[in-house]
Amino acid sequence: MMQVVKRMFLTRWLVMTAVLFCFSSVGQAGWDEAAGAVDTATRDVLKVLDNEGLKEEARFDELLGEIDQALSPVVDFDYIARRVMGKYYRRASADQREQFSDVFKTTLLKTYARALLGFQIESYRIVKPAKESPKPEKQAVSVVVKSANGTEYTVVYFMLKRNDRWSLVNASMDGINLRLTFKNQFANMAQEHKGKVGSVITAWRNSIDGKVGQEG
Repeated sequence: MMQVVKRMFLTRWLVMTAVLFCFSSVGQAGWDEAAGAVDTATRDVLKVLDNEGLKEEARFDELLGEIDQALSPVVDFDYIARRVMGKYYRRASADQREQFSDVFKTTLLKTYARALLGFQIESYRIVKPAKESPKPEKQAVSVVVKSANGTEYTVVYFMLKRNDRWSLVNASMDGINLRLTFKNQFANMAQEHKGKVGSVITAWRNSIDGKVGQEG
């Protein structure tokens, strides 16, 4: 009888170990894939910045196009824009949702491009997480970026896997949550414009374009 019990216990232990090993492998593979997507996009952007001619003000639109091409395969602009709109997404028409997604993508690319032009990246490294994500389809990829003056910044990219594709759906830099910051901005503008989504989209476009145009 004891032998049977021992065999049952051993069998269950082996099964549990195999299951845990499988989950561990899936989790690690998930992070590796997400980190690979981030690394590829980062390398592509840095290649764009290697072209000194694109840094001229007269070629800013061309620079935007190159950065768009590098980021679009990995950044889910529609997903982020939907989350930024928050509760107002349900109130918006299909046309307004599309409008804001386009405006958000354009203004985000412009802000990002201006930031890159004013920030000389010397190197970067991707840091492995201390523990695995409880949800393999959701991964956080931390990247430490070092500037030419030696200052280091930590950027965390939040990645989501859908339809066998990893997409960036949020980011934070030194604790500042990008999506939440924009969501709060949208909500504040919605209050100013009495919840009129169309007015918010127009104000958002004018506000961000104005700020970007004054930078640098």
